[in-house]
Amino acid sequence: MKKIILILVLISICNIKSSAQNNFSLSLDYSRFQSVDQNSYVEFYFAFDVTALTFKKFENEFKSESIISFTVKNENNDSLIAASNYRAPFSLSDTSLLKTSRSYIDINGLLLKPGLYRAILKVSDYDDLNKRDSISKLFVIEKKIENNFIMTSDLELCSSINNVENFSDSRFIKNTYEVKPNPSNIYSKVQPILFYYIELYNSSKKEWQALNIKTTVTNISGDVVLTKEHFKQIKSESVVDVGAIQIFKLRTGSYQLNYTIIDTISKQIRTSVKRFFIYNKDLPSEDIFSGRVSSVISSEYAALNDAECNREYDYLRYLINKTESDKYKKLKSVESKREFLFEYWKLRDSKYTGTRSAKVEYMERIKYANNMYKSGFKEGWKSDKGRTYILYGQPDEVERRPNELAMKPYEVWYYHSIQGGVQFIFGDRTGYSDYVLLHSTHRDELHDENWQMQIQSK
Repeated sequence: MKKIILILVLISICNIKSSAQNNFSLSLDYSRFQSVDQNSYVEFYFAFDVTALTFKKFENEFKSESIISFTVKNENNDSLIAASNYRAPFSLSDTSLLKTSRSYIDINGLLLKPGLYRAILKVSDYDDLNKRDSISKLFVIEKKIENNFIMTSDLELCSSINNVENFSDSRFIKNTYEVKPNPSNIYSKVQPILFYYIELYNSSKKEWQALNIKTTVTNISGDVVLTKEHFKQIKSESVVDVGAIQIFKLRTGSYQLNYTIIDTISKQIRTSVKRFFIYNKDLPSEDIFSGRVSSVISSEYAALNDAECNREYDYLRYLINKTESDKYKKLKSVESKREFLFEYWKLRDSKYTGTRSAKVEYMERIKYANNMYKSGFKEGWKSDKGRTYILYGQPDEVERRPNELAMKPYEVWYYHSIQGGVQFIFGDRTGYSDYVLLHSTHRDELHDENWQMQIQSK
């Protein structure tokens, strides 16, 4: 059903009202489709705001260019699975068009084995490399389980779906439809209709001549706010179903689309779900616009899946205490995990005196550690140097000793304002630039007065 190809570079310019003019507003989403053997075909959809680029005048046009990097890595060992790097040019006849956001939408496809992966999108301005941004998405490819009932792909949320002729050259074409994705999963007055695309597999049983399909939209509390029902005729092993839901009457907030298949004979049920967000200025969320943030509805956690929540929890390993950790490990539902993460950072922010939020500061240190202290297959934030930087910040002084007689390379980090002055000594015991903490004068850190013995050359 799917062509196993890498789909690259499709420009789709659409107008969306926005007040952010110097923000790339990156968005990234994906859908997993069935393929041969244990593999899955994954489509990645991403977009960014073109108006954030630097436009220069050339004769009668204003031109700009972006540099786009899209990679997929194995999350367990950080190995590179696929990479795509290219430049995308843009031109406008009138700079007044820059007063509203204009989105570049792109789509990539990849065949993947079961495992845990991370997709990473990086965008920068070719004429101003200081203008850059990145976004990543954690996702799982699960092993296929033999099942006699209907299986489904992920729901793909779209801005439009249209029937097309087979000879159309649009990159968004699949199975006689032009399917334009909505990577942000945000809908508004400008985009008042939610379109969806889904594939059904293992559907050739004779008794399944028609399936009962129930589509519902639920709010953050799980209440059904919209519902539709139809019957789907089954004529082949794999079939496609598309639909549209008018959502412009819903209040601003986070919602979930639930696509449920019901076999009227066996009573078996299969459900696929997808989260999305609605911005409706005429029907604002009481929670968001009252200035009272009392739930995850207005937070970044509202759309996290279970794997993403666990990854966010893993990042807390240097901050979280045992009681908090034990509490999280007992949580079963993704909703309770989202709530935990939201409340955790809300509490830290209430005690934080910095100019930015506690999480923003912490995650920027994680990002810096990943860039600077990666070693072998170990992520930088998990290394001893990375952990030290994340907890204590940039050292005031660094003393590097790469070639001392009869000693393997080591470094001494000095922090003058902590506990009257402390040191951290890292040594390359293996000779592969994997520096581990040997000794520190910090009262809560590893202490070994004989640390030199650990790095003596034989």
